Amino acid sequence: MAGHDDRYIEITTRLRSMRSFCDFLSQGGTVRVALSDGEPFKDVTAVLLERNRREAEALARTRRQLYPDLADEDVMPPLYSRH
Repeated sequence: MAGHDDRYIEITTRLRSMRSFCDFLSQGGTVRVALSDGEPFKDVTAVLLERNRREAEALARTRRQLYPDLADEDVMPPLYSRH
């Protein structure tokens, strides 16, 4: 079942990353982009935060559907090593 474990770890890692990014934006982080060279930067933080929250919720639902027997953070081996 190594493929099963690898896919679960991949989904969980992606979900953690999305949630961390949303936390960053929620705590005052900003994202600004220029539509083309020389144009002023536009703040897209709110749009990006909402989009990432929706994607994270959808990914969490998918993970629960694909792996109903696993707890949300029940990952073996651990996602990150401690060295």
